[in-house]
Amino acid sequence: MKRIKLKIILAILFAFAYSFANCQDSIKVANFRVLDATKGSPVDLAHAVNITQGKAAISDLLGYFKITINVGDTITLSSLGYYKQVVVNWGQFGQDSIYYTIKLKPRSYELQELQFSWFSNYNQFLKGFLQLQLPVTKEEKDIARIGAYFRKTIQNLDLINMPQASSGAGFGKDWLAKQKELLQEKLEIEKERRMIERKYSAGIVEALTGLHGYEVFWFMEYCNFKNDYIKKVSDYEIRLRIMDKFKIYNQDKALKENK
Repeated sequence: MKRIKLKIILAILFAFAYSFANCQDSIKVANFRVLDATKGSPVDLAHAVNITQGKAAISDLLGYFKITINVGDTITLSSLGYYKQVVVNWGQFGQDSIYYTIKLKPRSYELQELQFSWFSNYNQFLKGFLQLQLPVTKEEKDIARIGAYFRKTIQNLDLINMPQASSGAGFGKDWLAKQKELLQEKLEIEKERRMIERKYSAGIVEALTGLHGYEVFWFMEYCNFKNDYIKKVSDYEIRLRIMDKFKIYNQDKALKENK
């Protein structure tokens, strides 16, 4: 009887470990490049949003960006002058490729009739601006509808018996305060990552060195710049270091080829 129980416990532990490993393996960071579907030129400052995970990224000057994506996630891509595109990951994106190309279709905008008004001072301008009747976009309608739904849901909740922030040591910090701290930490991490990528990214290295494909990432590993260093130096200094490293990289590459 004891041996049967032991076997059952081991089977449960094995199944849990296997599912946890699969969960860890499913977490991927894939690299993408956004191109103009007509001209084939890179689209910079394109906004990519992983709706499923709530993650976002912006393409650099050469259209490159990277984002966390799992199987089943939905990503939306949008940029001024292009139609919005929705991409669903059914397993086609992995870490075994340098980058995946996404093409956005250009669009043209029809401007409504322009009306010019003259205001004698700034206060009249503000008053006139407040009186404007601007058309409501679809996104604004959706946000208003979602906000109304949550307000109605919260009003129907019985919040009287919920634990307060000072309910005792058993609750510790207020739950909302903890969530705000976690959110602030994630925002700081994201802010630091974006600051680093504005100075040092695959797109910048490709533009400076002329390298392509896998060699761009090999060279970036060869440089081995630390995040603390990238945060401290200026854009000009990091570009000088890239070019200095590129000269040494070419020399080492030539020596290996001669051997």
